[in-house]
Amino acid sequence: MFSSTLTIHDTAIIHPTAVIGENVTIGPFSIVEEGVRIGDGCKVGSHVLIGSHTQLGRNNQIFQGAIIGAVPQDKSCKNGGDRLIIGDNNTIREYVTISKGTHKSDGVTRVGDGNLLMNYVVHIGHDAILGNHIVIANSAQLAGHVEIEDCVFIGGQVCILQFCKIGKLSMIGGMSGVSQDIVPYSFANGERGDICGVNILGLRKEGISRDEVKIIKEIHSILFRQKLSLAKSIEAINALPSSECKHHTLQFINKSTQGIARMNDKVHSS
Repeated sequence: MFSSTLTIHDTAIIHPTAVIGENVTIGPFSIVEEGVRIGDGCKVGSHVLIGSHTQLGRNNQIFQGAIIGAVPQDKSCKNGGDRLIIGDNNTIREYVTISKGTHKSDGVTRVGDGNLLMNYVVHIGHDAILGNHIVIANSAQLAGHVEIEDCVFIGGQVCILQFCKIGKLSMIGGMSGVSQDIVPYSFANGERGDICGVNILGLRKEGISRDEVKIIKEIHSILFRQKLSLAKSIEAINALPSSECKHHTLQFINKSTQGIARMNDKVHSS
């Protein structure tokens, strides 16, 4: 289904079942497979593949060479993958790859709104869930089933192990390896993704109040500097004054499946 304002380059290949909105541009040698839906105002560059059953919201910009809705890199996936759903106002730069979901979850990889995925093989694995206003720098790799909450910054060449969760307003330093969950509002860095402190820059940028920042710092002290058991840490956090950030952190800890990343001894002793 083509709208009257669609601009498709003569060399592009569009499956007849694709549904494409108003004011959409599709560049040279791009391929749009069966069952794809592209929302109004999207711009698709040259040599882009949009795999079958991928859904794009409005005003997304996809640069040349990206592969959106790829078959999952999962040997147990026999059907070529299920779906990929992308929201609005995302910028997906050159050579980004995003895999579709598999039967192991609800069959969907999800990307929210207003995200920036930088170029040179940023990879989003199957069944991943990305929130809103996330920045993922060059060459970062997210394995299957990873969950990234809102307003996270992930540095270049970061690798995140499957099933890990990255909490809201966290920052992961470049070339880090993440194998456990990163609690919200944290700065993590290093080959094991150790907690280094609070993501003060991110909190300031988002206009988090001083009172909330104070609570976040107290939570980090309890979790990472007082050497309490996790159960004792949760008790101490519950005793803090009521706070949206406190509530969200406790929710995150309670749903953690990989265990939460800790602060290493060198950071603690400093």
